[in-house]
Amino acid sequence: MGLLEGIRLALRAIWVHKLRSGLTLLANVVAVMSVIAVVSILSGMDHYVKETIFSEGSGIFYVSRVDGLQILTSFDEFLKSLRNPRLKVDDADYLRQKLQLAEYVGTERDTGARLEAGDRYAEGVNVRGRTFEYAHMREWNLVSGRHLAPLEVQRNVPVAVIGHDVAETLFPNEDPIGKTIRAGRRHLRVMGVIEEQGQVLGSNQDLFIFVPLGVFEKMFGNYNSVRIAIKVADLDQVDDAMAEVAFFMRIRHRLGPKDRQDFVVISSARLIALWEQISRGIFMTLTAISSISLLIGGIIIMNIMLVSVTERTREIGIRKAVGARRSGILLQIMAESVALSMAGGVVGTMLGFGVASLVAAVSPLPYSIELWSITAGVLVTGFSGLVFGIYPANRAARLDPIDALRVE
Repeated sequence: MGLLEGIRLALRAIWVHKLRSGLTLLANVVAVMSVIAVVSILSGMDHYVKETIFSEGSGIFYVSRVDGLQILTSFDEFLKSLRNPRLKVDDADYLRQKLQLAEYVGTERDTGARLEAGDRYAEGVNVRGRTFEYAHMREWNLVSGRHLAPLEVQRNVPVAVIGHDVAETLFPNEDPIGKTIRAGRRHLRVMGVIEEQGQVLGSNQDLFIFVPLGVFEKMFGNYNSVRIAIKVADLDQVDDAMAEVAFFMRIRHRLGPKDRQDFVVISSARLIALWEQISRGIFMTLTAISSISLLIGGIIIMNIMLVSVTERTREIGIRKAVGARRSGILLQIMAESVALSMAGGVVGTMLGFGVASLVAAVSPLPYSIELWSITAGVLVTGFSGLVFGIYPANRAARLDPIDALRVE
């Protein structure tokens, strides 16, 4: 029997027993569907997270009072960091004087507030007060108006650049440039509108405004800790600049060699490394679970193929009696096992992309189709069918034709 003939007979046997075949490949479908869906979502998130982090500038790092990332890595350390002293504008001024490798040193405070314009209002707006150096580190694209001028920031002029959703909420169907918004008792003149940023994992990136740092402090005080951003011109000097910042901050806070550091220095590389660690952990966990599902699917296929061989014992005996070779019988049964398993892989792949696109449609999670995941899904299930089809195929090929013909 040739290869094509063996495959044809295998596909015919699968088609004749459609219900049994469908139930047999169910475990493989679930395993591959899970892997494809999660890989697609993780890949989409990976592209989006890295693009978002790099948009901040690869030569930028931050000094902060609390390391929010420690919630994911060491909750005890995060709790300790809550006792750290507040960072002040004076800390940024000190670093600006001392640092040799920094191109810019900027400062930012932020808080949530209610904004009003006429009879309209926006709740939970993130108000960010920043120095000109901080604003200069990242170029935000505008849909209208202009950015805050250096003189406006230095002289604490009550002006603002607003996010897309703030503009849509407070000034629907009208140009907000030159209009006035209120935050408490303060009035701010709108100078520009930033283009839509979208969402990151469900968090709205367009509900914010930028104001000069001095204006922010007049509105909300200077009680909360500042965040300090440092930009270096030479990307090769980022690590050296971070070490320089840590050195001078320890001097500034009068910390001894053995004292715990009461501030954190966070780089974009650390953010990416943490994200990759999280996504790798998710993928490895899912791979382990899917491997168990594939193993179960393989065992099911092996048992179903054994049942199929038992049901077709007389048929196999007749074929061997009229000259069919053991290799031909072996080929047909193994082809049937591989075809069943690969069918599960194909169906699981299609359903996986369907699930990923559905999740992306009803949530902020992006997804991306990866060709390697399609290839891996189909090939792994095919290999599973090959391995678990060996025993039933070998048993069928070794049947004695005389004994087989006695079976009713």
